[in-house]
Amino acid sequence: MSRALALVAALACLTACAAPTEVPNPTPTLSSSALDLPPGYQDNPQRTAACSDTSTDSLDPATGPLGPDGRPDGPHVRRVREQGLRVGVSQTGQFRSKRDLITGELSGLEIDITRRIAAALGVPAGDEGLRMIGLPTGGRLYSLDTGANRTAKEGDDRLADVPEVDLVIAGVSVTACRVETHDLRFSRPYMQTHSGLLVRAGLSGVAGPEDLAGGKVCSGGGTTNSDEMIDVRDRQRREGRRELVPVAVNDTSDCLMLLQRGLVDAVYSDVLILHGYQAQDPGTVLLDYRSPVTTKAAVAVSGEQEDLLRFVNGVLDDMRRDGSLGQAYDTWFRGLAPHHRLPVPEDPYRR
Repeated sequence: MSRALALVAALACLTACAAPTEVPNPTPTLSSSALDLPPGYQDNPQRTAACSDTSTDSLDPATGPLGPDGRPDGPHVRRVREQGLRVGVSQTGQFRSKRDLITGELSGLEIDITRRIAAALGVPAGDEGLRMIGLPTGGRLYSLDTGANRTAKEGDDRLADVPEVDLVIAGVSVTACRVETHDLRFSRPYMQTHSGLLVRAGLSGVAGPEDLAGGKVCSGGGTTNSDEMIDVRDRQRREGRRELVPVAVNDTSDCLMLLQRGLVDAVYSDVLILHGYQAQDPGTVLLDYRSPVTTKAAVAVSGEQEDLLRFVNGVLDDMRRDGSLGQAYDTWFRGLAPHHRLPVPEDPYRR
């Protein structure tokens, strides 16, 4: 891991009445003290800070200045065209954004979207054009150039070398807290999904998180998934029941390793991620469980760069109109179980 990514990981580490039910058929849990744990590993992490009712509405591409090509224009769009586009992506998001360990190439729905945005900007691939920078799950939003992030960097030397990007396209769920905490804006959503539960083969009697009382459930630190497991634990505590133990790590991909080593009993995350993990390790089982909440993923952009946000929304609108977003869905998600595959999200901001 580069020094910059290690610094992002360090930040994520900082931020982030029924009868008792046993975990059925638990695998003996290994002593974590005898093993190297992944960066940011935490038992019972803190919930992300509560936020006010901040709007997550995006911007209409037609509401600002347009360039000669009829697309949104402005200083940040022109800067990217001159200096290149830097995009923060995942490297382990099967179907969304994954790096081939042999060729080094990235592929997935989010990579298709990234390349479409770059092409619309006239930015070529390569170091002088489109640069896709791998970011861990935790702390990825600190890579945007915003007032809140600059203040955070001034107050913590460990953030001095955090990589800076223009866009983050890495399965980021749209939440008001992220808008408020990072001074960012979200594009119109390009994907919707729900969370699921991955367990070891042979673990019986588990239909959802509530059945894992006494067990450990891993999620990416600082994510909505981690917060949901903390909420389940707190509800069990209030009702006097035995509690599950939420576990957080900087990058969600480390949860699979912890499951394989017997250090956690389940992984709770986006079902798209879990489908990828199950494909990597047939010794795991993706349950039929679906979280009650549907989440929408969008491109994260600095709140100070509204022209770039409008440009991104214009590209996403084009992809909806010409069917290429739907085609990308069919290409990358065709192997998913029907009940885990949600349709392309409609534009909720079009008036």
